[in-house]
Amino acid sequence: MNVLFCSDALIVDGVTSFVFHLSTALSKGGFNVAVLGRWAGKGFQSRLREHGVRVIQCLSPTVGNVWFDRKTREFAPDVIVTDSRRSFPLATRLKTVTGAKVLTFFLDSLEKTDRRGRDVDSLIRYSDAWLSAEPPLLEELDRIKTPFPKFLFRRPLRGLITPSSFPDREPFRVLCFGRISGYKSAGPRALLGEAVRLKKAIPSLEMVFVGGGWRTMKFRLAAMKANLEAKENFVRVVGTQTNPDDWFRWASLVCAGSTSAIEAVLANRPVVVMSGFWMGLLTPDKLEEAFTSYFAERRGTVRVREHPELVAGEVLKVYENWDQSKMEESAAFLRREIGPRFERKNAPDEFRRIMNELGLQSDQGAEE
Repeated sequence: MNVLFCSDALIVDGVTSFVFHLSTALSKGGFNVAVLGRWAGKGFQSRLREHGVRVIQCLSPTVGNVWFDRKTREFAPDVIVTDSRRSFPLATRLKTVTGAKVLTFFLDSLEKTDRRGRDVDSLIRYSDAWLSAEPPLLEELDRIKTPFPKFLFRRPLRGLITPSSFPDREPFRVLCFGRISGYKSAGPRALLGEAVRLKKAIPSLEMVFVGGGWRTMKFRLAAMKANLEAKENFVRVVGTQTNPDDWFRWASLVCAGSTSAIEAVLANRPVVVMSGFWMGLLTPDKLEEAFTSYFAERRGTVRVREHPELVAGEVLKVYENWDQSKMEESAAFLRREIGPRFERKNAPDEFRRIMNELGLQSDQGAEE
């Protein structure tokens, strides 16, 4: 079965990482997979190719173009997978070109439907199924009447991240991981603003900010200022990184939210969970809250933007109360509980089940 993923792919973000996770899992499971997008700069292209996924790319001022049309006809997809926002107009165009069924993935609540080609009527008219990775989002979608089914399909994360031995406290290395955007960067910005104060309290402190976005230059200037004030280069802003494994191995503590927080748990690292909302250090008793809020991405009682002081305070608290054996036990428990919900090896069979329910006969062979 030929599966084509539409990816706007102008930046590395939650959508492009999801496309990477699912497309490579399906390729591993025996599907013929391609990702098509107007790539610009550093992205997942090389990692996609390493996993056997074909990359169809060109720079384009518009979402679709005749070259994309031609390449899609040559690939002859049986099904097109798209997110519900930036890439959806491209998917509708390619559905008209090829007649392939369209599976629309919702990675966020239904929003920005005032955009042309992304309104609810279009999302219904051009889709053949809706999918979501989170039960709360699927419940929202179920309230909308559609002539097609809706499915829960978890992100296939486990297996891409390589866990390493649990870190020691010293040197205390803090990794702030995630795209630097308006919604998500309040926590990283607050942490960077308190970097010098934290350095005085934690002499061994090193900090790295991984993630791109148009605010990256502002972060680099703030890091330069902090290093000059501390008279030590202890803060780095490294921008977009498409493989976080080495940075997880480096870190003693990760500050992240959403999928980035899940990846940190799978890497066997303690995590201070923060995105638009605040959770603090992830512990076994906060697991239900983590799943219902998608690791501080969807909801919460406290917004980081309104209480930035929480971030540096929590990092210092983790350092001062570090108990090696208890931290290791907590990390192992969280990894055992969280990992099965994001299993990678089951994704191809689950995708086949959905294809069969939609009346598409998928290939049965899978790579062992």
